[in-house]
Amino acid sequence: MPASRLHPTLNCRNRLSFWQNTSHRALERKEYSTLGTADAVSKPARFVELDSLRGLAALSVVLHHCRVMWETDTQPASPFLRSLLSLVAPIGFEAVLLFFVLSGFVLSLPAVTGKPQRYSTFVIRRVFRIYVPYLAALAVSVAGALWLHGAVTRSDWFNKSWSEAVNWQLVGRHLLFVGVFDTNQFDNPIWSLIHEMRISLVFPLLCALVLRIGTRRSLALALGLSCAAILFELRPFVIDGDLTGSLHYAAFFVLGILLARHRTRLGAWLSRRRKLTRTLALVAALVIFLFAGPQILQHFSRPSHYWRNKPFSDWITALGAGGLIIISLSSAICKRFLFWKPIRFLGKISYSLYLWHFIVMLYCIHLLYGKMPLGAILCLVLVLTFPVSWCSYRWIELPSIALGRRLSDIRLTRPVKVKTQGAGDLQLAPKQGIDAPDGNSVDGSSTT
Repeated sequence: MPASRLHPTLNCRNRLSFWQNTSHRALERKEYSTLGTADAVSKPARFVELDSLRGLAALSVVLHHCRVMWETDTQPASPFLRSLLSLVAPIGFEAVLLFFVLSGFVLSLPAVTGKPQRYSTFVIRRVFRIYVPYLAALAVSVAGALWLHGAVTRSDWFNKSWSEAVNWQLVGRHLLFVGVFDTNQFDNPIWSLIHEMRISLVFPLLCALVLRIGTRRSLALALGLSCAAILFELRPFVIDGDLTGSLHYAAFFVLGILLARHRTRLGAWLSRRRKLTRTLALVAALVIFLFAGPQILQHFSRPSHYWRNKPFSDWITALGAGGLIIISLSSAICKRFLFWKPIRFLGKISYSLYLWHFIVMLYCIHLLYGKMPLGAILCLVLVLTFPVSWCSYRWIELPSIALGRRLSDIRLTRPVKVKTQGAGDLQLAPKQGIDAPDGNSVDGSSTT
């Protein structure tokens, strides 16, 4: 119920302030359900374990980019140092595949539990969840590029960003997500957000199809999407090369939907295993997720066939990610770790952490490179990234999410005919109100 109904005497400014504060508190005080409970079956659950898992994946991307920056600029010759850096920050792209599987899992929960959202509700909330914070980050990065563009390091990887004066046509493509364009120029990690938004626009249809056709056919559909992406990659004149990536990554959204559908059964099966078996399952999932796919791709693929064989490597990594999701929801040891407050904090700011860390790196290196050792600059990047991400979460993400929910709950209805007392004729009376998520409007009447 809107704040204005609860406090009719508040003036407009107080109403807005009250609504913003209560929205922030409501978003941060959600009740979390766990796997196998009655609540998880009866209503869409929000799993804090998955938020924490996403936060760890976002942190791994931050560390990976710091590692890549260090390696490409200093080019350390020591094999020991290279191995140590690989252990500290082993994954980057693999974490993004985990994001895709997690998105498929989480976004499908309302439909899996029998309470699918309207398409308009889903799209509006998704746009305000992903796109609006992205616009804020893009604006800050474009401002930096106007001021600090140009190559400043010995790293070819880093110098791809802010490499030239701002091209406003490129900025327009970043706004519209259309065509093939240089996603490295303003914020390196945003390439995955482009695919995420594209897939989100068709996700309700994809989810309905997967839940309708069953598990085996859904797996065939997912594999078919990846195979189609390979074929289109070999024939780039048939479909835009960048869209083939979206086609391939949509397969991992399908995998997430299937995991959400069978989460209770898979969790119950795993819970019945002995402790040793559960531990081995966790180790196996970690090894498959972190190392199996890239190692198979490296040792069994010729360089000329790298991009042709990469989808199969991605599938191995995604299956490991799926195993981690199920184990995280059913293992008591994993739950204790993922419910630890610092890890939960990472989960809260995970999207902002992913979105802003490279922009912080761009500003720090462009301003300080040559004045401080690179190692010190990267440490400063790590220190600054967390408060910047928290500020983005608190002042951009939460208000954007709250506004998206408020707008998505507005349902326009047709005027209804009512008989005016004493007039003897029928008049049109518009029925106005904001529908609550349970289908009841704020004026107490039921909606269809």
